Amino acid sequence: MSRRTIAILLLILGLIVLSAVGIILITGQDDQPDETTTTEGEGAPPPDGQAGTPGAETAATPISEDTIGVVVSLQTVPRGHQMTEDILAIDRRPRDTVDSNVITNTQDVVGLFARTDIYQGQTLTTDKLASDIREISETQYGPSALIPPGFVAQAVPLRVLQDLEGDDPSIPSVGYGISEGDYVDILILFQMYQLDEEFQTLLPNSAAFFVEEFIQSVEESIADPESEEVEQAFIFTISPFGRFEQLPTGDLAHIGPREVQREFVIGMVIQNAKVVQVGQYFLPEPASASLATATPTPAPEGETAATAIPSVPTATPLPPDVVTIALQPQQQLLLRYAIEVGADIDFALRGINDTQLYAIENVDLDFILQRFNIELPPNFGFSVDQGDPFSDATEVTPTPPASSGGGEDN
Repeated sequence: MSRRTIAILLLILGLIVLSAVGIILITGQDDQPDETTTTEGEGAPPPDGQAGTPGAETAATPISEDTIGVVVSLQTVPRGHQMTEDILAIDRRPRDTVDSNVITNTQDVVGLFARTDIYQGQTLTTDKLASDIREISETQYGPSALIPPGFVAQAVPLRVLQDLEGDDPSIPSVGYGISEGDYVDILILFQMYQLDEEFQTLLPNSAAFFVEEFIQSVEESIADPESEEVEQAFIFTISPFGRFEQLPTGDLAHIGPREVQREFVIGMVIQNAKVVQVGQYFLPEPASASLATATPTPAPEGETAATAIPSVPTATPLPPDVVTIALQPQQQLLLRYAIEVGADIDFALRGINDTQLYAIENVDLDFILQRFNIELPPNFGFSVDQGDPFSDATEVTPTPPASSGGGEDN
């Protein structure tokens, strides 16, 4: 056998030995036990404060039988705020310091309204909450509990149209269907009139005309103060004064108005105003004041006396004549101005969930003509109407004054 053959055999044998050693090492590691595997009767210690450790019972705070859970507010809420579960929590208090009116269940608070301002961490009691927001205004705090933040209350007469002949007094109050907590739109109609720019008075004016003889009498009276000619002069007064026109015949005529000045009406709307109070506000009376007093009735001898409760006649309440509305300060000033100038005020009741603000244009005659495309008819020279055009004619007759006076034409 040659040396070359012997070397190849030794190399093959070495590879076989190395492979066997590697297999032995690998299988030996798999047979060794895992370091994390626990043996019987032993185990890893649990985390601090949990069961299984000697100090676990002393690490957790024990609940003493001398404490009780009370409901507290997690944040400050204003008067009239509706309580929700996310702002409530349970806090433990010593039992001997908790009164009987303290609330211990959060579900007894959810949905109620705060009677007064409640501060963060404050213990909630039954006297600080109410089930109805109107109950707050009727018992302790008056209508101010219904006013939203940033608003003020304004009293508005409900019977503004009652003094006008032929108007129904129930119209402004939606048939007296407005109540506390409703939302309304306030409709305002302003009547605008033409003024004399110099006098700042309503047109038309009145005019007084002095005859030529009167002017001469005035000049003579200046020259002769003892003259009595002035008292015999005529003054012609035209009221209302219109204008002078020359007729086709060449005569000069006075053309005056035959009726009073017509107003120019413009309509405005205040939207989504909250009704705070309907009618006059009265302080609530105790329940005992509304109970009738029992009057004993004498009974025949030998019988038990019967107690009769007298019947109290029920008075017919008068309809409300005022409503208190929550408005923004600028809206309040507008509404106050409308009341002061005698504008017609009406109300439109909104749906219970309708808080939408709409883009509304002020309404006047020009708006109606343009919006509904109304074309004005031309002026005709004839008519088929058989009515008497002179049935309502009014004659203007100059009336001489009772006594004379001086001055120029007005």
